[in-house]
Amino acid sequence: MKIGVIGAGGVGAYFAAALAKSGSEVHLLATERHIAPITAHGITVTTGDGSPGFTTPLASVSTTAESIGTCDAVILACKAGQVSAAMSGAHALIGPNTAVLPLQNGVTASERITEAVGPGHALGGVAMIISYLQQPGTVHHVGGQPAITLGELDGTTTTRAAQLANALDAAGVATTVSADIITDMWRKFMLITSYGGVGALCREPVGRTRTNPQTRALVEDAMREVAALAGHAGARLGESDVARMMAQFDAFSPDSTASMQRDLAAGRSSELEEQNGTVVRLAQHHGVPVPIHHTIYRAMNLLDGAALHPTA
Repeated sequence: MKIGVIGAGGVGAYFAAALAKSGSEVHLLATERHIAPITAHGITVTTGDGSPGFTTPLASVSTTAESIGTCDAVILACKAGQVSAAMSGAHALIGPNTAVLPLQNGVTASERITEAVGPGHALGGVAMIISYLQQPGTVHHVGGQPAITLGELDGTTTTRAAQLANALDAAGVATTVSADIITDMWRKFMLITSYGGVGALCREPVGRTRTNPQTRALVEDAMREVAALAGHAGARLGESDVARMMAQFDAFSPDSTASMQRDLAAGRSSELEEQNGTVVRLAQHHGVPVPIHHTIYRAMNLLDGAALHPTA
């Protein structure tokens, strides 16, 4: 199976390497700084759980989609705010039946893909992995088995989704094909916007926010705001989903922080707009009150890409 991967960060590099190692024909579309190291040495995956790492070559790595050509499937692994720009330069990867699997945090990527390359290509996707780029061509997988849930947006069963799931399974990724991927995406969205937003607001890791009764309740109530909004987007979330995501929150390492929280703390451009900002905008559109997310969004906006924004 010919698979294109867009983005060579911790997520894209990991899945590109795992798929290539298992026998898929993997082509990586990346920025210039990744080309020479990966062309010369492939991608090296290191692990933090004591299991052996590995190094594998790819079929190709390029800055242009035209040099790669049409793929059977494309995995989109850039940041959520980069989806439109990434897909606008990826038309050459897309054939009539090419599936595009977005792995971004948030619920807007599939819509951005459709806007860029037309209807019929975007899948929905949810990725569970903790990995980060140590340097171009070297990705550190913190530990545990990566998992992906994917599916067609209309809930139908298709050969292309099954083939991509089989390729990911063969690469050691626990993969599920979902008949309700919209709900699956919103469930993860409920988790990351809530614990990540509260963590950013408090500037504290998971271990602190979940053990303090006030901040723990704040995370849980923030989840309920998203659950109430989700129904307007065709997702079905309720109290059992809130309990399920709180259990996942409790399972995180105490020193964990969300990537948005880390970016905001460093004054970098973050996924604030795609996470809490999206909650606020959709809530305003549907008339759903989200006071916690509104507060997080307004307070954190001051820190989002602070170095890039002029001082008012």
